[in-house]
Amino acid sequence: MRLTLLPRRLRRFSFKSKLFLSYILIVLIPVSISAAWIYSEVIVPVRGERLQLIDQSMSQLETAVNKDVDDIEKTGYLISTNIVLKKALMKRYYDQSELIDVMNTSIQSLLSWFSATHKDIGEFRFFTVNETLPESDFFLTASRFSGDEWFRDMQRNLLATYPYWEPWHVQREYPYGKKTKNAVYSMFYPINEDFPDETSYLEFEIDIGKFFARSNAHALSQSGGVLAVDWDGRLLSAPPDSGEAAREWTTLEAFRRIDLSAAGSGDIQLRGASYRYFVKPIERLHTSLVGLVPHAEIDRPWIKTRNVFVLLIAFLAVLLAALSFLLAGLLIKKIVRIVGGVRKIQNGNFQVRIPVKGDDEIDLLARSVNSMAGQIDDLVNRVYKSQVSQKEAELKALQAQINPHFLFNTLETLRMMAETGRQPKLSDAIAALGGIMRYNISNVKEPVTLETEIEHIHDYAQIQNLLYNGRVSVDSLVPDSLGSFRIPNLLLQPLVENSIVHGMKGFSGNLRVGIVVEALPGPAVRIAVKDNGSGMDADRLSRIRERLAREPDRRPEPVAPSVEPRVETGRTGSVGLANVRDRIRFFFGEASTMEVESALGEGTVVTLILRTGTAT
Repeated sequence: MRLTLLPRRLRRFSFKSKLFLSYILIVLIPVSISAAWIYSEVIVPVRGERLQLIDQSMSQLETAVNKDVDDIEKTGYLISTNIVLKKALMKRYYDQSELIDVMNTSIQSLLSWFSATHKDIGEFRFFTVNETLPESDFFLTASRFSGDEWFRDMQRNLLATYPYWEPWHVQREYPYGKKTKNAVYSMFYPINEDFPDETSYLEFEIDIGKFFARSNAHALSQSGGVLAVDWDGRLLSAPPDSGEAAREWTTLEAFRRIDLSAAGSGDIQLRGASYRYFVKPIERLHTSLVGLVPHAEIDRPWIKTRNVFVLLIAFLAVLLAALSFLLAGLLIKKIVRIVGGVRKIQNGNFQVRIPVKGDDEIDLLARSVNSMAGQIDDLVNRVYKSQVSQKEAELKALQAQINPHFLFNTLETLRMMAETGRQPKLSDAIAALGGIMRYNISNVKEPVTLETEIEHIHDYAQIQNLLYNGRVSVDSLVPDSLGSFRIPNLLLQPLVENSIVHGMKGFSGNLRVGIVVEALPGPAVRIAVKDNGSGMDADRLSRIRERLAREPDRRPEPVAPSVEPRVETGRTGSVGLANVRDRIRFFFGEASTMEVESALGEGTVVTLILRTGTAT
């Protein structure tokens, strides 16, 4: 139901609204697709790139810590393999005096150098079986600690591999050296391990706080940091500004669920805040570097970029919508102008013209409307003038009627008086005149047969003979098959009238007017009216032909008063040559024609070609 209502509602929209919506759809669809692609390919990876940078930073820290461990192991190896030191730690090589000399000349300088170069890491010492060596910060008798658990674990582990890294522990209390109770790692190397009874041990005691100082100082973000946590989840080192919070975090159940022995990353909730954690294990120390970064700081650059992108897309969409609205308004402005012009034309103002300034399809439409308005205006003027002329003719015809029954009765009385007075010619003339008047009045609108029209012409010629003393004769040749052919009444009489009136001017002989009718293929009928009168010169014939060739409302005034005589006969009005030409085109169609041929002193021929297939 809703789908059927939608098209109905769209129909109620204005064309401007529909055009605006189409522009919006055409513009916003590719913009939306482009925006989605840019968002997924450019904006979303910003967060991934941020996470990747943090992970790379953690990997660099892991590499740095492992390198420090490698350096400590290499140093321990160099010391544990020193030949002079190895001999000094065995009973069999030196007596008391030689041992003191070796200690003062070689070993003491070596130990001082190492202590000076590694003091930022921790302390070192030797557990020796050579009890002749005096105990100090560097040398302790192994038998003193042989019963301790940690010492026995160290010996067992060194039998398998070395060096041996003891898990973190609180710094032990030795007879000599500093007592700090700090968390330390201990790395052990065996010395003279080829002699089980005389094996001594080197211990590197590494202060965890100093060892991870560089990691703690590395800021992953504004408030994110790196923790050192053993694989049992105990905090070993943390940035100074987050020590208490970090210690609390490591006690939470969510933190303890993290697998600290394997590298990885994930999300975690700590005290209502969301963090991203990164784990980088240091296997030799059984410790992991754990980086914690708040999601708010990870997402801040991404959110900022996303917001800028969304604002840019919104601005672009509004801009495109505004441009679409302006463009639609510009096009609609032209259409509104055309609609306004059409409404004026509907109201009868055919002289209105729509202003056109361009060459697009809408401007072409405006030009077409202007052309249509001009043609309608021209046609209206023609019809109006034609109607005015018709009204004038009907008025004149009405003026000429003057009670026709009274006129007929009067003519009949005169005819009877002429017969009584033995005046046959006068009687025949009056009878002919009455016939003409009846013909004009009774057959104004209905077509008549050729036979009736020619009888009327003979009556007309009889009257004209009264004026010309019997010098006019009319002969007609009409096939029997065409006697009933219908034509408009008074179609041929004006042609015979022209032949008599103009043919007799300057002509002293008898005037013969011939009417010849014949059928033509097509079908068509040809009627020729020919006289042997005075004719006309070529100039006058040319002007008459030119006038007849034009439309009725475009014809100039008659060439001369004598060229086309006007016979006021009943309701027909003006029935000159032009009238005959217009009537045959109206009645028989535009294909019907009239031709005028004449030569001075040789008479005139008017030929009508009537296309009977298109008669109305």
